[in-house]
Amino acid sequence: MSRLFFGMILGAGLMYGAIHYHVVRGDDGVFLVPKVTNELHDVYVDIRGFTLEDWRTHKPLAAAIMKSDKSELLSDTTLGGMKDGLHSVVDRLFSEGT
Repeated sequence: MSRLFFGMILGAGLMYGAIHYHVVRGDDGVFLVPKVTNELHDVYVDIRGFTLEDWRTHKPLAAAIMKSDKSELLSDTTLGGMKDGLHSVVDRLFSEGT
C-alpha cells in the first residue's frame, strides 16, 4: 500500500512540475523556466537549433523566458539560426554566380 501512495505522490509532483514549468535545453545546459500559462504544452523543449520561425510557433515559451530574466537563451539560439540562414543565402548566391 505504501508503494501506491508513493506513486500517487510522485505522479502528482511530476504533473505539478509539468503544468507550471518549462524544461528548456539550451547551449549552456538545462534550465527550469516558470510558465506564463498553466497548461501541458512545451513541457520539454530543446532550443539549441531554434530559428526565428520556431520562436513564432512557441510564443508562450519565448514570453516565459523573457519574464524569467533568461533572455540570453533567446539571443543565443536566434543569432545561431540567423547565422545559419545567412550562411545558406551566401552559399546559394555564390554557387549560382559561378
